[in-house]
Amino acid sequence: MSKKIISVIVALIFILNSIPVFAWTPAESLTSSSVVLMDTVRGQVLFEKNAYKHLSPSVMCKLMTALVTIEKTDLNAKVTISKNAASFNGLNLVVGNQYTVEDLLYAVMLSQGNDAAVALAEYVGDGDIKKFVRYMNTEAKELSLKDTYFVNPTGLYEKAQYTSANDIALLIKAAISNNTFNVIFGARGFGWLNGNNSSILTNQNTLFWSYKGVDGGKLGTNTNPQSFSAVTTASQNDKRLIAVVFNTSKESAFSETAKLFDYGFSKFYTGVLVPKNISQRSIEVDNVKLDLSSKIDVYYTYPVGDSFIKNISFIPNEKLKLPVNTETIAGVLKYTLNDNTVIEVNLYSDKTVSAPEDYRTKIKEIVTENRDLVTIVGILGIIEIILIIKNLIKFMLRAKKTRTQQ
Repeated sequence: MSKKIISVIVALIFILNSIPVFAWTPAESLTSSSVVLMDTVRGQVLFEKNAYKHLSPSVMCKLMTALVTIEKTDLNAKVTISKNAASFNGLNLVVGNQYTVEDLLYAVMLSQGNDAAVALAEYVGDGDIKKFVRYMNTEAKELSLKDTYFVNPTGLYEKAQYTSANDIALLIKAAISNNTFNVIFGARGFGWLNGNNSSILTNQNTLFWSYKGVDGGKLGTNTNPQSFSAVTTASQNDKRLIAVVFNTSKESAFSETAKLFDYGFSKFYTGVLVPKNISQRSIEVDNVKLDLSSKIDVYYTYPVGDSFIKNISFIPNEKLKLPVNTETIAGVLKYTLNDNTVIEVNLYSDKTVSAPEDYRTKIKEIVTENRDLVTIVGILGIIEIILIIKNLIKFMLRAKKTRTQQ
């Protein structure tokens, strides 16, 4: 190869390497009206667009209906379909037929299943759907879902009910810690028996079959205005993310969910913020030095190449006095991240330290440690005192007798 050709190749390599590479970021091309990408470790928001905007809660109602039902009843319980439940669209449930709670949960999660949602609400609410909706709102309050309010379990349009993409993600983060919910949320299909007819319910979230690592999902359909809400979780390299996307196009909802996952998995790491059993701070308690450490590895999610830590502060336990053991919280390490996420890490002493001993404490310890010996010595002491008293009485009687004889 001639020197001229080699020079040209080298020049091309230099030019190509000098051209800056611009990584795709979600803000550049998302058409969805509202989205959020959240990690499942701490609920850190990795990207959001109008995530707190109030939207139709179709998918949220079904998710909350499933969670409340799982928490309040037995999966094997039989539910008899009422005329009211059968009047809703969904899986054409038959009045008077019985289905297990588990079957109806799969119907709610894998399909639109409005009739199944109403049947579950009636069963759990003892025939009172309003009572069940109160359960839903109570659960939302307990999970600090500040942009959510329920009016019905189906998600059918009601002016007074609403949710947000961020609240949906927060609900999923909490709900997947429930193993039953997580299994049903992660189901791709389910064998359905409706009377004498059998079929396969297939999850309407098609990302299960088009994106690597998808392990949970549901699709919601909103009517006012017409839109689709895709709720999906995916895991790669021991990291699980949640994406919630509202879009007027079903295909765009799925494709933009995939873009969000690509962004989250390639641009963020989940790593150890505070390792366990490694000294983080030292304090003095009654002139005794204590090294403090965490009992567990504490994780967080951060952008590649950035610690993402805005501030670190330490709050000692001002009430701490000797004695100190390894189970007492000696202080709290407080991390504030760049996205204002606050992570508080409890720190503990690496050793047990007893309180200084005074003479009373020392005597008490001796007595406790030598209880049997002290008992024997005490009995001998009592016998000795009795003998002394006895001899003293004899002496006094003899002395009295002597005086009388004189």
